[in-house]
Amino acid sequence: MDLMLILSFLSGIAIPGGLLLGAYFYFIRKENRLKLGLLAMLFAALAIRCSKSFFCFSLNLPDMGMAISYLGLACIGPITWLYISNAPKAEFKTLRKQELLHFLPSLLGFVAITFYGKEFAVELYMYTTYLMLVYLLISWGYMIKHSNKITGPLFKWNIILLTTVTLFCLIFLFQYYTNELLHYTIASGVSSFLFYALFFISLKTPILFPKKKPVQKGDPEVIQKVNQAIKKEKIYRVPSLTLDKFSKELGFPSYLVSRTIRAEYEKSFSEFINHLRVQEVIEKLPEREQEHHKIEGLAYSAGFNTPSTFYAAFKKVTGMSPTEYEEQFFGVDNLVSQS
Repeated sequence: MDLMLILSFLSGIAIPGGLLLGAYFYFIRKENRLKLGLLAMLFAALAIRCSKSFFCFSLNLPDMGMAISYLGLACIGPITWLYISNAPKAEFKTLRKQELLHFLPSLLGFVAITFYGKEFAVELYMYTTYLMLVYLLISWGYMIKHSNKITGPLFKWNIILLTTVTLFCLIFLFQYYTNELLHYTIASGVSSFLFYALFFISLKTPILFPKKKPVQKGDPEVIQKVNQAIKKEKIYRVPSLTLDKFSKELGFPSYLVSRTIRAEYEKSFSEFINHLRVQEVIEKLPEREQEHHKIEGLAYSAGFNTPSTFYAAFKKVTGMSPTEYEEQFFGVDNLVSQS
């Protein structure tokens, strides 16, 4: 009994772990949303299947517990196949209608077990586990056939994932055929261990959890010179200012100045200069209201040499046109008074 309680606890806490990881892939990671969504569903399905003892023993819901667990089991094979078969694609946004049919047996089985009870589930579990094995064999065949298209970290992760899910399948088959409660319990413990191992391996996999690049800091001496040039000398006001001219003014090689600006401000040289010019125009907008200056005049004085360059830079920095910006921050009356 104590062993069953420990097993129920270990398998039970797999549920929030799998669901949290699934939620991360689906809601937080925005790129390749459908592909990561399939991975999220796979972790959730594995967690649900590994938690059968939790549903059946801890929650005392034998029929509903079996139905929920079956839903997880029946989804593992189709999800694995859909994930592996779409791995070579850089991005895919929708599943075809015929691909959705893979999930029909899981829904029918869930409904059947819910209404007809646990006795009906025993045989259904066996056939579904063999069907899962078929899906995995097809997935292995696909991986071998397309190994030239799936390379690097993605190939390594897919091999780990497919190997682990295959081990799950073999454990599930062993549980079906064993008559010893102790053997069944040990197999459940091994499956829980596999789930947690896959969980932690995924945390260490760069393509799933990219490591943040270390913050690169520019040369302190160059940064000091740059700050002096822009704050005291207002060098960005010079029309047609180039990186070479700016670097000569500072007395440093252009590559070092460019690298330092990108590291310190996360902008290219032209983006950096245009940003400073736009900021100066924004700071002088209140003066424009009082002195009735045209906004192009402010742009020229800040270093822009054409209106089109100014309008494009302003839109990029603020996300709005100058007119929209003034309307939002100064009101319509301000626009009318200067037209």
